[in-house]
Amino acid sequence: MRNTKTPLYKIIENDLLEKIWTGYYKVNDLIPTELELATKYNTSRVTVRKATDNLVARDILKRTAGLGTFVKHNEASQKTTTHRSFTEDMQSLGMQTKTLVSMFSVKEADAQIATILGIAEKDMVYYIERCRYGNDDILMFEITHMAIKKYPDISIQILEKSKFNYIEKTKNLVIDFSFHNTTPVLASDKIADLFQIDRGTPIIKVNNTTFLTNGEVMDYTEQYMNSSKYQLNYIRKR
Repeated sequence: MRNTKTPLYKIIENDLLEKIWTGYYKVNDLIPTELELATKYNTSRVTVRKATDNLVARDILKRTAGLGTFVKHNEASQKTTTHRSFTEDMQSLGMQTKTLVSMFSVKEADAQIATILGIAEKDMVYYIERCRYGNDDILMFEITHMAIKKYPDISIQILEKSKFNYIEKTKNLVIDFSFHNTTPVLASDKIADLFQIDRGTPIIKVNNTTFLTNGEVMDYTEQYMNSSKYQLNYIRKR
């Protein structure tokens, strides 16, 4: 396995970006101070400053003397006109699909997950890990959070079929759109073992927040793509 080490300032930068992209930090929100971040990551304020300097240079953060560092804006995003499930995507390609749930548990929502899902911190949520297959090849690994109070009857059997069918046909709710934030990441030991690739191999990660027409968040999912076998493509129409 390759031993790839990401500089700590870049880890801090990426963590802040992910919190901005997923809506934990919103426009005009004050981010933690350099001292707070340095304590959290067990590093120096110089390292933290390098991370935030990069985000200021990208026009994502802004510093205000005497007040602190704020989110200036979320980088450009687009809302696509169509939305299909993984199963629908595979069927359109003529592939047989399979989904296996490897973890199904409950836990308290931390501040980030609670903010994304629109629930109170420490509300109970499902923590779900799923492997998605096309023609027996593992194409995607997912980590999903869903609010228990909204979906008390969900089960492994439902999750190994179609979550979208459960939402739309069982719960009679309408899915409006999903907000996708796509970033390149390096495969961890766990992902490398699942995809049978070297640790540190570049892959695609998608932070996916799905919204219903009633304005509620259905779920928040982190999707890891087996990029050598499954690519995320977009077709935009005028």
